Amino acid sequence: MTETTEQPVRRGRPPIRSRQEQMTSLLDAAAQALGSGNFANVTMDAIARAAGISKKTLYLLVASKEALLSQLVARDLSTLELLLESGIDCAEDLLSELRMYLTLWARLTLSPLALGLYLMAAQGRETAPDIARIWYQEGAERCLSLLRGWLGKAAGKGLLADDDVESAVELIDALLISQPLKLFTLGVQQSWSDEQIEQRVEVTLGLFGRCFIHRVPKP
Repeated sequence: MTETTEQPVRRGRPPIRSRQEQMTSLLDAAAQALGSGNFANVTMDAIARAAGISKKTLYLLVASKEALLSQLVARDLSTLELLLESGIDCAEDLLSELRMYLTLWARLTLSPLALGLYLMAAQGRETAPDIARIWYQEGAERCLSLLRGWLGKAAGKGLLADDDVESAVELIDALLISQPLKLFTLGVQQSWSDEQIEQRVEVTLGLFGRCFIHRVPKP
């Protein structure tokens, strides 16, 4: 018989994670805490423990909870900002590109993470105004600004009137974002399925198309 020799168990410190890996773990832990709806757990100490990061390392990575939430919002929006970059030459192109943007925007805004941040912003608007600023200026207003700029380019190609851009943005925001957030704030609805979001996107696109798009008549 051939004897087998067991390999010695290696002991020592676990592999050191890179700064990027630590930051990713920290953001994931913050997202999970916000998405749970239990805001008592959204503290820097609790997030650091969930991420497996020491308090000392935590403050080397990010200066404050507000700074951490700001990075969390930026991470979500990085995907959204990749859209609305392709060229548009006709109404069909505009509606197709807009459908993708609105669908992703609504999914991000109505996700458990985003709704958690929204409630934190609303409940802490007096005691923690920076969180409200992050939600609005770095989140909601950033999404609206991207849309406003893109529709401005479409207006430059004659697909809608320049004077209609702001009205179109307000219509889209009211139907797709503000109304669901009102229902959430009032406790009427707590979550939205992908199917419900797609239905709301189609209603929004339909009204946008009828009210604002200039279609070139067929010869």
